[in-house]
Amino acid sequence: ATVALSEYRVLLNWPAVEGAESYLITCSNGNTTAEFGTPKSNAFRKKGLKGGTYYTFTIQGQRTEDGEKVSVGAPITVSGRTLPDTPVIKAKRSGAACQLSWEAVTNADEYTVSTSVDGEEWQQEAVTEKTEYTFDTDEDEIYVAVRAVIHDIDGDYVSDYVKTLLSNRKMSGKMVSYGDSIAVGVGSHSYSYADIYAEEHDLKLVDKSNSGGQIASDNPEKQHIAEMIIKDVTPAYSCVFIEGGNNDHYFNSPLGEVTSEDESDFDMNTTCGALETAFRYLRDTCPETKVVFILIHRRAELKNKLGLTFEDYADAIRSVCEKYDVPIADCLNDSEFDASDTAMCSEYTFHFNGVFPDGDGVHPSEEAYRKFYLPLIEKALKD
Repeated sequence: ATVALSEYRVLLNWPAVEGAESYLITCSNGNTTAEFGTPKSNAFRKKGLKGGTYYTFTIQGQRTEDGEKVSVGAPITVSGRTLPDTPVIKAKRSGAACQLSWEAVTNADEYTVSTSVDGEEWQQEAVTEKTEYTFDTDEDEIYVAVRAVIHDIDGDYVSDYVKTLLSNRKMSGKMVSYGDSIAVGVGSHSYSYADIYAEEHDLKLVDKSNSGGQIASDNPEKQHIAEMIIKDVTPAYSCVFIEGGNNDHYFNSPLGEVTSEDESDFDMNTTCGALETAFRYLRDTCPETKVVFILIHRRAELKNKLGLTFEDYADAIRSVCEKYDVPIADCLNDSEFDASDTAMCSEYTFHFNGVFPDGDGVHPSEEAYRKFYLPLIEKALKD
């Protein structure tokens, strides 16, 4: 059996057990043991783990006899440590002086600070046990990255990093981006299409995206994208990026319907109603602000519990955008990026730490953003 762990995900593979109809997976962190999953195949992936933590997974074959589950074969046990959480840095620059700080990462022994002029070739700047670092640079622009490190008897465990630009350039305006993990840049060190666009157009980016973000949500503890837009956006922003629908589909948000032209009462609990509310607010409050909706690339098509596919949500989003004259960067229909294709999935989606050796099929790499997303965003904003 094999186990591959990132900071909060696991990928398990094990030999099929003869006679097993399913498998019971339990997970222990040394303090608690709990059921983790009951897959029918001999491979399993799941998120929800804690970073920098040692886990033991036990896999037991099962089948049903006389209406009850019985064990089949000997239990299989594998163990491993998740990677440390990714440090989220706060960065300030004044002339040549650059100041970095970050929250302490659980179980981290030290932190490495690296810099890059081009964002690709990294040089280690320092190793520190502190949660801050200051340095000077003559470069007008420089990228920085901080990684947490845990030293263990079987080697070092090193976290992912957030790619952050420190620039002396004078910005020509300010933009804001809303969306889910695609907009966050989970597969590209938190460096998404919005970061690239902002740099290329000398705009200061305010990133309001969050993993799991939805256009509409009935979760009272989590603001959905439409609510955030109404709360945050002012005419001070020259550009607004909005991406969503994938998690509305995944978490079974009611789709709703596009209303008639004179309608002003929208159901915020539906994807259509929430998006209409956001577009109506932007039209009335920020008429000079450019707005673009980004539809994500194609991926494996599944129906949710409402019997709807992501295509159904995408069609509804297109209709709402058409009603409010909001341009769409339609990566679903107008790009060649299809993550359901094995080769493209491997080349252009998330691989980090080998947890997804063939790509995770969802989160684009920086190359994918540049090759497939940016041209359509540029075209949508020019048309």
